[in-house]
Amino acid sequence: MIRRYGKARIVGIITIVIIGLIILFAINRTVSYINRPEEIIQNTNVKNDGFTLNINGEFLTYVEVNGEYNEEGATASIDGQNISDDIVVSYYQNDSQVPRIETSTSSTYTVRYEVTSGGENKSVTRVVIVTDDKVPNLSVPDTVTITSDEVASYDVENGVIATDNAGGASFECENTLTMVPGDYVIKCTARDSRGNETTRNRLIKVVSGIEFNYDGKLTITYPTDKEKNYTYKYSLDNGKTWKDASVKEVLENVSGNVIALVLEDGNYKMSSTYYIK
Repeated sequence: MIRRYGKARIVGIITIVIIGLIILFAINRTVSYINRPEEIIQNTNVKNDGFTLNINGEFLTYVEVNGEYNEEGATASIDGQNISDDIVVSYYQNDSQVPRIETSTSSTYTVRYEVTSGGENKSVTRVVIVTDDKVPNLSVPDTVTITSDEVASYDVENGVIATDNAGGASFECENTLTMVPGDYVIKCTARDSRGNETTRNRLIKVVSGIEFNYDGKLTITYPTDKEKNYTYKYSLDNGKTWKDASVKEVLENVSGNVIALVLEDGNYKMSSTYYIK
């Protein structure tokens, strides 16, 4: 019994010594920090929760080719005080710094906003995509009237104009004209370099030309168009003098050259010549 009691007493003494050492270490550490208040303050302020930097507007911005990029900038503050004037803005294209955002061609840019305060640096970025999504402008002439005789040589793309915000645009018109009188809707399509397309239709009216029929008498049939102001004339002396004619003019006892003339609003529209022996 005496030996067991001696062992227990020794263990108890060791435990008390260890606890005392722990308490002494803690007291010394506390005193050490109390003697260094600046370090405590400095460690607390390493992370400045009042330092903010935010982009104005959207993080992803689209600009049309040849459009204008408006720099919206960013806003920075520290503890409620605005320090946005200290922000440094830089532009990058394909990882290379550039002086500005060019909108003349399609491309992707990164805008970096950076500000430093109290030894801490913050930065945010915006992505600007210059894109060409606009379709070309395509203008076509008003309704055009031609005769059957003019169909073969008429250019259906005559008077058609295509323009594009990114430069030139090509266009083509489907030629479906025939010599059969009627109204023809011609489809025209314009394309830009990005493949954007726009389509417009133009109307071409094909009317019968001046027709001659001789069976002892010469019958001249002139073309008609309700939407046009046509007047008709003919000449028996190679154009020296002209006589008024009706839509279907019948001439007797004539020979040589007979010239038939159509005027539109008093201006030349077409003519044709028939020879009688």
